[in-house]
Amino acid sequence: MGSPEHLDAAPVYDNPVVDNQVMEERNPTLDIIGLYAQVIVDTVRSLYDTAEEEPNVVYFGNMEATLPKRKYAMSASFARSPWLSGCLPQPPPISLVNKFSTWISRDNDSDLDSLWFEHKFPRMLRVNAVCVKQQFFGAHPLDHEVAVLALRRFNQLDVEAQAVSKYLLWREVLEPDFSTHALAGEKVAHIKAVQLQIAHAHHDITACQTFYTPVILDHGWAAYMWDMIRKEIHILDPLCAQPVGAEKRHATHQEAVSQIHEALFSCLNEFFARWHCTSDRWKRKSPKITREVFTRDESGMCMLHAIRHYDGEKMTWPLTKRNLDTFRQTTVFEVFRLQDEQGNFVADHVLRAALEEDEE
Repeated sequence: MGSPEHLDAAPVYDNPVVDNQVMEERNPTLDIIGLYAQVIVDTVRSLYDTAEEEPNVVYFGNMEATLPKRKYAMSASFARSPWLSGCLPQPPPISLVNKFSTWISRDNDSDLDSLWFEHKFPRMLRVNAVCVKQQFFGAHPLDHEVAVLALRRFNQLDVEAQAVSKYLLWREVLEPDFSTHALAGEKVAHIKAVQLQIAHAHHDITACQTFYTPVILDHGWAAYMWDMIRKEIHILDPLCAQPVGAEKRHATHQEAVSQIHEALFSCLNEFFARWHCTSDRWKRKSPKITREVFTRDESGMCMLHAIRHYDGEKMTWPLTKRNLDTFRQTTVFEVFRLQDEQGNFVADHVLRAALEEDEE
């Protein structure tokens, strides 16, 4: 008959009331976000499963049992916006961009297939040059690793442009690893690459007024921006002019922002003592960053464009189809100028082949 303490317990199996309560507690939007993020995590992790891991090199998803020693948030003020200080990266000469774009658009995959972009901070990144070409000039949408590649080059450009101090940056762009791990429900503060980017950054991260993070969701890419002074979160959605599915996208962004916000301040409070502000009472804004309708496959490039040209209030370079084409050409040229940890061009021989080629 069982023990006496269980005699009065109500059975829950085959109970439609209990089943309905469980179903009501589930959030289908959160489920979709988590499942999609987990697919991305598993896909990216599989790219490095077959590679021999180098000693003292961090790989995607590596966990650290201990947290880094907490530092004090010492900065008395924030770095100035590059649009106000005049420290914006100078665009490359248009003649070189056009020449490189013409060269890489040709049928030269056999030359590019042997080139692998390899960059080791904050974690190992390996991307084949053919993938870069297909995603910038072909029909392939932007994937997780090519997005990381572009953002690392952008960071190098931001550091190079600082005339006063390369130790102070206005914006900190977190790599897609951060949002992907957060949305997959992982303990982001224990991800080794996240610890290196935030707690062991090469610049004073406590002086950054804004934090940007790209996010890839089932409907496409977007970017979120945290303004540490105004306590505002800006949702930069490249599909904001697309009326179809607008309500669903809004609900998805709201849930995703909440999860990433919690993960971000978990890291900031674990890594730093007396951070500038608390995680409560943040306003959310959804500025309309474009008037043109873009597709899901175009959203990745639009996300990169928004991160580069959104100054916290507006798009300093409008996001249009025409401008996006120019942005693609400029960005792929800069990606091929990525520098390794020693300051050498990773794709030096490709740049030489393209730029030193005689005009026909």
